[in-house]
Amino acid sequence: MTQNGIVLVVSTSILKADKVLMIKENKPSVRKKWNFPGGRIETGEDILDAARREVKEETGYDIKLTGTTGIYNFMSNINTQVIMVHFIGEIIGGSLELQDNEISPCGSGYLIC
Repeated sequence: MTQNGIVLVVSTSILKADKVLMIKENKPSVRKKWNFPGGRIETGEDILDAARREVKEETGYDIKLTGTTGIYNFMSNINTQVIMVHFIGEIIGGSLELQDNEISPCGSGYLIC
């Protein structure tokens, strides 16, 4: 969601057995960069729902949010102000399903854990 020129986003660190799940981006503006699953909050969307939705869309996993690391304010690579809320979560269901147009393949599959 963009409000007054500010982009509002969520991201989530997914922890499993002392490892963190990350994705390798395939979108043109961030291709081949490692990141946590996340994205824009949709207009009117609850922030917790946005975090769970983005993880589901990018990984296929259902998650339980267990905490947050904070709220971060930064300028993007295209000089847009971004406010990001970063969560911590754990997998509670679903299965690995990735969209090739958003996530790049890497050595042992699509994700590193």
